Amino acid sequence: MSFTDMTFSFEAVRWLVVSVIGIYAWFIGRQSASAAELLELRTRLTTLEAQMAQVPSQAQLHELVATVAGLAARIEPVARSVDRIENYLLNQK
Repeated sequence: MSFTDMTFSFEAVRWLVVSVIGIYAWFIGRQSASAAELLELRTRLTTLEAQMAQVPSQAQLHELVATVAGLAARIEPVARSVDRIENYLLNQK
């Protein structure tokens, strides 16, 4: 084995080591990016769950619609009375 063969071997080993380090750094960079994205998604999911906890359910909305319909039925006679009073006052002037 001559000196030029050894130099070639050192160059090949150095190229191999640098390539392995580069691939390892790329892989670790991807993993850390994935971890950051996962943390962001977890944060968004937690925020969404907190907001959805405050949204009324379908049963509550149906109950609210029924209550509003009942109130509208109660207000209708009052509105007619107010209209009659308004007409009376407008005609008396």
